Amino acid sequence: MSKIEIIASAISLLCILCAVREKIATFPLGMCSTALYGYIFFSQRLYSSMSLQAVFFVFNAYGIYKWTHPAEKNAAPDNTLAVTTLDAKARLLALATVALLTLLLGYLTSSLHRLLPALFPDEAFAEIPPDYRLLCIYIDAFLLSASILAQYLMALKKIENWVIWFIVDIISAPLYAATVGAATGILYLVFIVTAIAGFAAWNRSIVVSG
Repeated sequence: MSKIEIIASAISLLCILCAVREKIATFPLGMCSTALYGYIFFSQRLYSSMSLQAVFFVFNAYGIYKWTHPAEKNAAPDNTLAVTTLDAKARLLALATVALLTLLLGYLTSSLHRLLPALFPDEAFAEIPPDYRLLCIYIDAFLLSASILAQYLMALKKIENWVIWFIVDIISAPLYAATVGAATGILYLVFIVTAIAGFAAWNRSIVVSG
């Protein structure tokens, strides 16, 4: 368990607690934690998760803008973005997007060491036995795809983001405990609880919309 992992875990926990309470501080905190985890995942050859941090950084910046510049129909009484929900069509589109991204990113991740050997000298999950390596690569790709969607929906303040985070966190906890470190594994166990708390808290102030 490294010092940088402990710091990143602490910032991430504070970030998610702010999100549960609908505090905009969640986004600058998220930008800090993604920078730290980008370095951690690169050092562990978790290339999909490493790439995820760059996407998170952008979506956190986007979230600051969206939460402070809501459209009139989605504005809360304090002129911040209100909590809303996706319609059925948008939910199906989101699921299809995650499935397609998982397939594409899984293939790319499994090929990075061949396509860009100077940057990625080792195969992803090189420490995992070959029989299970491809499975781990596609699980990692799914986590990346689902997390991108969840972070985007959080920036839009859609309550479905918490459902996706719950699924991601259940899968991530044992994966990251085994590959990144104990602190990150424990953090994702805590995230399971905060995803439930976030859904309950946002549900109390939800505004039904498309």
